[in-house]
Amino acid sequence: MELTQRDHDALKLTQTFSQVASTHLTELLFADVSHSVPDKVLGRLVRLGYLSRVGRRAPGDKGGAGAFVYQLGRAGRLLLDVEGRLSPNVNNHALMIADTYLELRRAEKAGVLAVTAWEVERRVPPSVRADLYVALDFPQQGRSSSYFLEIDLSTEQPARIREKVAGYWRAVEVSTADYFPYVVFVVRHQVRRNELARIFRLLPEEQQAMLRVYLIGELIPELMRL
Repeated sequence: MELTQRDHDALKLTQTFSQVASTHLTELLFADVSHSVPDKVLGRLVRLGYLSRVGRRAPGDKGGAGAFVYQLGRAGRLLLDVEGRLSPNVNNHALMIADTYLELRRAEKAGVLAVTAWEVERRVPPSVRADLYVALDFPQQGRSSSYFLEIDLSTEQPARIREKVAGYWRAVEVSTADYFPYVVFVVRHQVRRNELARIFRLLPEEQQAMLRVYLIGELIPELMRL
């Protein structure tokens, strides 16, 4: 069976994030069709082996069954020339990266910004990879900016956070660009935000200046003020 362009788009998005929830694919690729279409399309891609269901995402605060989580299946990996094994577990970090990207696309749809470039696992020489790099235009403000977004699940110890920040600072030191993007840690809970803010306050002032930590639900308005 020949794949449609939307099929290919679903596979490429899944490849980019390594795992996505059905809610990501539905909102990003199927907003213009009946709510029953995404289930049929994704089910067909699973039957053909292009996608594989990993499991369900943990339910939100409102309860109910979590969304299905997808990764590339064997046929999808062969089609896109992706190496490696299928994961047996849901990757919550990958899903939160996709959540963050979805927040940006929602804001773009609302007309408050435009995503001009983006990349998952962006290499930041000499030693860091940003979870998500984004370049944004803010038309209402007449400005553009870019950011390295670090998606934080509250699992990394302070030593690891300081090590990551040190890697970004080395990148600042070797950069020849006039502008170095802010490094924004994106978290889900205020407790973690406070914890990271406390860690950052103990760093040298020049490192503090490049760092921010925001709740994911406040990310867009905070970026607009940054």
